[in-house]
Amino acid sequence: MTMKVLLFQRPTRGFSIIVTLVFIIVLWSIARLRHHGSLLPTTFDKWGGIGEWKGQGGGGGGGGRGRGGSNPPPPADQTTLKGAQRPYRPKLEPGQCPKDLEFLRRPELGLTDNILYSRRCIKPVYKADFDRNTITNVAGPLVTNTTALDLTSCSHDEPIPCEPLALEVPMPYPKDAQYPHLLFGVASKYQRMREAIPAFAHWLAGTGARLVGTIADAVPPEHQDDSTRNSFNLTLLEEEYRAAGIIATFVPPKVFKRLNLKDGKPDPRPVPVEHHHFLVIKELLSVIDSSQSSPPPQWLAILDDDTFFPSLSPLSQTLSRYDHARPAWLGALSDDFMAVQAWGFMAFGGAGSFLSLPLARQLAPHLEQCITTASVQTGDGILRDCIYSHTRTRLTLVEGLNQHDIKGDPAGFFESGTWPVLSLHHWKSWYHAPVAKMARVAKEVCGDCFLMRVRFGTGTSKDNKKRKEEESLLSLGYSITQYPGLANGLDEIDLSRVEGTWKEADRKEKWAFSYGPVRRRLQVNKEKKSWRLVDVDVGEEEDLLSLPSKPPSQSATNKKEVGGAKEGRAWISPRKGKKRFRQIYVHKAAGPAVGESMDEVIELVWEV
Repeated sequence: MTMKVLLFQRPTRGFSIIVTLVFIIVLWSIARLRHHGSLLPTTFDKWGGIGEWKGQGGGGGGGGRGRGGSNPPPPADQTTLKGAQRPYRPKLEPGQCPKDLEFLRRPELGLTDNILYSRRCIKPVYKADFDRNTITNVAGPLVTNTTALDLTSCSHDEPIPCEPLALEVPMPYPKDAQYPHLLFGVASKYQRMREAIPAFAHWLAGTGARLVGTIADAVPPEHQDDSTRNSFNLTLLEEEYRAAGIIATFVPPKVFKRLNLKDGKPDPRPVPVEHHHFLVIKELLSVIDSSQSSPPPQWLAILDDDTFFPSLSPLSQTLSRYDHARPAWLGALSDDFMAVQAWGFMAFGGAGSFLSLPLARQLAPHLEQCITTASVQTGDGILRDCIYSHTRTRLTLVEGLNQHDIKGDPAGFFESGTWPVLSLHHWKSWYHAPVAKMARVAKEVCGDCFLMRVRFGTGTSKDNKKRKEEESLLSLGYSITQYPGLANGLDEIDLSRVEGTWKEADRKEKWAFSYGPVRRRLQVNKEKKSWRLVDVDVGEEEDLLSLPSKPPSQSATNKKEVGGAKEGRAWISPRKGKKRFRQIYVHKAAGPAVGESMDEVIELVWEV
């Protein structure tokens, strides 16, 4: 009788709340599985690199701090998502969705199902005397229209506005320019060099410059056995690079056993990549001597496998200022002064170290000896000691080569308007950025415009609230930023200073000599809202989902008429077959994509 009474007693209030919560969670899970195919959210805590790079470790053996150590895993980024992590997109019939909208629907972009979408169609106005070190001011806002799009379908029938904008930019780089006077050397491992092909292709493909690589984990033929004979196919690796448009030669290490150190005792440990990094000088000279090309290369560059050049055009122009017919050593220090104090005054290899051919010839007879007598065992340090011990040549610093010993968020550097930017480093390990996509605008559109800054909304309204809503800062190729949490918007910011966004940026003893004075980091999504570049595309202009809504507006620095229809008539379609270059900038939604929030996308469509 007592048990029957207990069974029919009214449940407690706490028990009822628990049952209700479980019921709600079950319903939400069922709904999300049906709609998304996954319980995982489609938004991410951090913006990171895109695509090919998946966060490998530090550079390929130059030396300096952090080499050879383990690296933290990369942040979850939008193109490394696998399977159930990607948002579900129903398959549509071919031609059902316009190409530009289909580009946004790709699951690997990781966009929420519904997005707020804006775009501007930009007509570049080329200017030969463009001042790259100033900020371009545009009176009107960058974003003039915003459209809500459902990426699970192509049911949006209304034309999407793309208001034209005439914008002054630097002249484009020469098309199909050749750089056979540049020869690049790198030492790395087989798999890392395979994964690095897309980044190398950005700046090497079709340029006439050549790459020579020592594959540190390839076994030399004389030391091969049945278990290692087919481990690393260097011919296949060369063919993969050739398919990407790169002239490359790969060789196994010539030094298979570690050279004896100062005490003369045998050392059974394997030869470190740092030694191969230094000894690549011998491989570069071997390629020159065996080649029938005349004249020979002027500059021999020693790189890490994550050294990245936005373009060879400004690099070649810079090197032309120096006399390659005499012994010369060009490079850059670390941007972290404490690294300079620790490792000494030398060319840090991640930024790129450049030797004239006469200097390389002077070093050739001493290379093995230099390894045994060097004060440090890093590739950059061995090179410095060897040059100082056997020649009268001293390091010449070159502005624009960047070792980039910064960790965390690199936005402060990329949004600073810095110029020149000849090289970048550590972009897939110490920080994450899709550098090949970022620098594509320099190749496709406007040369030195990479990372130039454009300030929008400078003359729109005296109303402070409205002006803050309309003003923004474009760091071309990296980000679009607004400053909603600052009382006076951009007027509160000293744009001549670098924002200290990376780790330990407030330590003056580390960064003041390279980036200082550094301004404070702004609070993300409170004081500062950012759209980061996630992808680019080159295609036909006729693929656009709609025609522009108005004739081109003029930038504040350009008053000339740039195309367009006459007053009272609709804006006409661009001529068929015209190329256009698309940049996709994304501000990620703050919460899970289940209807509460949407990603915001700003697309810049450039006429090429």
